[in-house]
Amino acid sequence: MQTAGASVASAPKAGWWVRFFAYFVDGLIVGIPAAIVGGILAVLTGAFSATENPNAGGVVLFYAIVVLATVAYFVYFWSQQDGQTIMNKALGIKVVKTDGSPITVGTGIVRYIGYAINSIIFGLPIGFIWAAFDSQQQGWHDKIAGTYVIKTT
Repeated sequence: MQTAGASVASAPKAGWWVRFFAYFVDGLIVGIPAAIVGGILAVLTGAFSATENPNAGGVVLFYAIVVLATVAYFVYFWSQQDGQTIMNKALGIKVVKTDGSPITVGTGIVRYIGYAINSIIFGLPIGFIWAAFDSQQQGWHDKIAGTYVIKTT
């Protein structure tokens, strides 16, 4: 009898390009509205004024809204929507733990921290590119969080 982890380990993994496309479009889905809201709030606080000392707090607010919205989007969909963001669902892929269990909020946060680590070396997305060459199609964020991205169809 095969365990859930063994069946997930042998499940077909999502390829690099489909993962990249899903992440890119999900980034637009959350990033555009977050940037609009953050921009409006930054303008209202005078962050982009032409004065010599612009309101740096407004700029921080803008970036904080974009970052927090992005983290919340991915962690929510990974942990509460069967491991699938909007584009993951559309493309027939999902994120699962390596033992086959669903993603928890904690795992989602660790996985998202892994996204930041992916580009820590010279600002290059080495950790994301890693998934294209890894035998299990895992990026550094997947290895850190103990996840796979598998095909659902």
